[in-house]
Amino acid sequence: MKNRKLRTILPILILFIAGVAFVIGMVMMFDHSPVLRTMFSGDSGETMGEVAQNSPASIAARTKMAAWISMLIFSVITALQLLAFGLGYVVVGGIKHNEESIPTKLKQLDNAGIFFDVPLYVGLFGTVSAFLVMTFSPQSSRLIAYSSTLIGIVFSLLLKLTMEYPFRQKLLRLTDENNTGAGK
Repeated sequence: MKNRKLRTILPILILFIAGVAFVIGMVMMFDHSPVLRTMFSGDSGETMGEVAQNSPASIAARTKMAAWISMLIFSVITALQLLAFGLGYVVVGGIKHNEESIPTKLKQLDNAGIFFDVPLYVGLFGTVSAFLVMTFSPQSSRLIAYSSTLIGIVFSLLLKLTMEYPFRQKLLRLTDENNTGAGK
């Protein structure tokens, strides 16, 4: 029982820590990388007209703040997709290691299909969030929309190709072997 809890909690905890580290890393990189800032703001930091240096009312300051918020939204959505990926991994791992019969495991795997689509749903949430960001930062809203959708598709596909499909094939092969062995 203790081993089962560890197998469930440890991957989620590791991915949670990785997600937090990703968000913190993005915040730190945003402050020190002009390339990353430009990706989210689409602006080189130039101002129009005479504005006091580092004035919070300047166009550059407002653009930087919008870019920072956009980067934070992107980072959190990416971290959520990482957690959704981990959740799918844990669910399949739980089915693999339980003591149920093969037909029951196949039914459980069918029932767990929603967990393979969670990264897609988080990506869709990111796309909808991008529409909200569009009002103050069109450049970063496109980045959030495209990347969150792409990451959701990739994570969902990875779950299906590396976890669901091989495990389902193994269960089907074992079912065929059991049926063939029982028929002899």
